[in-house]
Amino acid sequence: MKKLVVGVVLVFAVVVGVYRERIFVRDPLASVSRHGAEVHGAHGYINFLNDVLVEGDDAEASRYLVQRWNKSPGVPAVLTCIHWMVCWTDADHATMTPVVGRVGYDAQVVMTDKQVSFVDAAGAAVTISLR
Repeated sequence: MKKLVVGVVLVFAVVVGVYRERIFVRDPLASVSRHGAEVHGAHGYINFLNDVLVEGDDAEASRYLVQRWNKSPGVPAVLTCIHWMVCWTDADHATMTPVVGRVGYDAQVVMTDKQVSFVDAAGAAVTISLR
């Protein structure tokens, strides 16, 4: 029995190590605001590189993914989630549909270890605060 548990833990550690850029873990203290008002029903997820995923329960809380490699907000094309726990994307650089609202759109993405902010397609300032 001990060998089985050790084997399962070892396989789990290897999988997480290899796919650490695809796996997003929920941050229960993360908050999402739009135009300075908190968005209820939005859940923040982060991965190993502090890329940020926002998953919403309803239409008010849109789905966004901002990755450090391109600093462009988008909607992930493939996203699988275990509700309120973990999500994973299709690749390290996830396939996304960019958030584009108008001609000359500039997302104005600012990423730090504690906060990610950008302007969405409607021109609203979106801020994701991590703790």
